[in-house]
Amino acid sequence: MTNTMDGGPLYKSVQRALMEQLASGELKPGQLIPSERQLATEYAVSIGTLRKAIDELVENRILIRQQGKGTYVASHDRERLLFYFFHIVPQVGIKSYPLVEAVFFHKSTIDTEAAQRLGLALSAPSFHIRNKLSVEGKAVSVDDITLDQIRFEKLNAPLFKERPNTIYNLYQEVFGITVVRTEERLRAEPASEEHAKLLKIKTGAPVLVIRRVAFDMRDEPVELRISTVNTTEHEYFAELL
Repeated sequence: MTNTMDGGPLYKSVQRALMEQLASGELKPGQLIPSERQLATEYAVSIGTLRKAIDELVENRILIRQQGKGTYVASHDRERLLFYFFHIVPQVGIKSYPLVEAVFFHKSTIDTEAAQRLGLALSAPSFHIRNKLSVEGKAVSVDDITLDQIRFEKLNAPLFKERPNTIYNLYQEVFGITVVRTEERLRAEPASEEHAKLLKIKTGAPVLVIRRVAFDMRDEPVELRISTVNTTEHEYFAELL
């Protein structure tokens, strides 16, 4: 395997260069990327090395390959959210897209947990957003989202609430921030009074709490989402490939 100057595989160097083009907006969501031959020439590598770099990006769902059409930059939409990022399903039945209702949109200062998970200074300006998610008319989750005000400087309540697509699509289309992966931690906790009221359960009832950190193209944390889930009739489901 040919190595780069830092000792890593050459295809990884090509991959990082492609990711930087994506992160900078040089290659935009939904855009057809140049042909493998063009990219191999641009990066001065073999077709095999270039293809290995692209194959891994396709496998990680950052690029989408369509037979006979080419390879595209993945774009966030309802289908992508449902299959890759939304993991709450009925105990009996199939996964369906949730109805998302805004509870509040506040400017705030970041708390200790969010500062640590997002790599920000304690008390940095932040947005605290709360949504209620319902499936088939039943409230199943309350999502508390924390964002860096500086990074999402132009964000406001109307823009967030009136988005025509998913939240991740809003990040991508308006702010040029593409979520490519998430890390989740799950644990059982008693429901707070606020969350219990929204979920229509008793205060202190057991709920599943999912702490999700979303990362962008440069592998920087951009969002902390804490989901409080009513598991009376629903459960967490993730398919590992």
